[in-house]
Amino acid sequence: MEKRYPRTIMATACIPWTEDFRFDEVMFRQGVALLLRNNIRSIYLFGTAGEGYAMNREQFTEISAAFLDEAKQTPGAMPMLGIVSLSMSEVIERISIGLSLGANDFQISFPSWGAVSIDEGFRFLKTVCGAFPTARFMHYNNGLRSKTRLSMDHYVKLADEIPNLAAVKNPGISLMELQEFHSRELPIEFYNLEFAYGFASLMNPTGLLISLCEMNYKLAWDYFDAGTRRDVDAIVAFHRDLEIVDRLMSDSVPPGKIDSAYDKLFTKYHLPDFPLRLYPPYESTSDEKFCEFKNAVRAAYPDW
Repeated sequence: MEKRYPRTIMATACIPWTEDFRFDEVMFRQGVALLLRNNIRSIYLFGTAGEGYAMNREQFTEISAAFLDEAKQTPGAMPMLGIVSLSMSEVIERISIGLSLGANDFQISFPSWGAVSIDEGFRFLKTVCGAFPTARFMHYNNGLRSKTRLSMDHYVKLADEIPNLAAVKNPGISLMELQEFHSRELPIEFYNLEFAYGFASLMNPTGLLISLCEMNYKLAWDYFDAGTRRDVDAIVAFHRDLEIVDRLMSDSVPPGKIDSAYDKLFTKYHLPDFPLRLYPPYESTSDEKFCEFKNAVRAAYPDW
């Protein structure tokens, strides 16, 4: 079945802040260029890891413009703007801004001041996607933050009703949900994080959303290819390594921080000057903890 969005590796672009919390455009462009140099063409900005929840209109416009300008330097790049807001009208307004800057792909999630019902969620998706028929949309199916999570049956219906709903990002998915989502074919492409990707690939090809794998782009592509081949031995071996690296990170940087506190570690792994600070009020980890994590990984897995 022809998909509305390519099956590939997707990664996030993190935002570096100066000590007085101004956007560091030079360092940001280095981070985006790093992904592009490693053949990552599907890059999204302003998810949770990209601090999209923190952006005012001025910041959204400034950072989006830099992101899109950097991405267009590489043929085949697919830059995606995330839109996080409690207001549907603001979601629509920011998509309009993105389109005016040259964006075509957008990642949207449900307003979450109160959990939307399924009917309300459908109305949101139809209204937003329907307002921009030439744009392409990914739904961030995040039940933890959006408070409402859609099932495969919901997407079967939405695929028929919204022709420009092209992809779904499915974080925090259970094994039972994986079986539900990947036992049927839809024109919508689904994206899973590393720990879900291998199992999902054994049922149906799926996109790979990387986090820990950003520490080694060659290994990320090897894992993606193993999923494409449905190579069980390679997938199991990779899972084993991922579990240890994840534990090493938890030992150095305790769980409980917002996503960007961890994703910035992976960018800094390649760009030592990349700052870890988060936009207030959220707290980042320290450079000392980062060094502890980096040294632990390099001791355990020199290839990483």
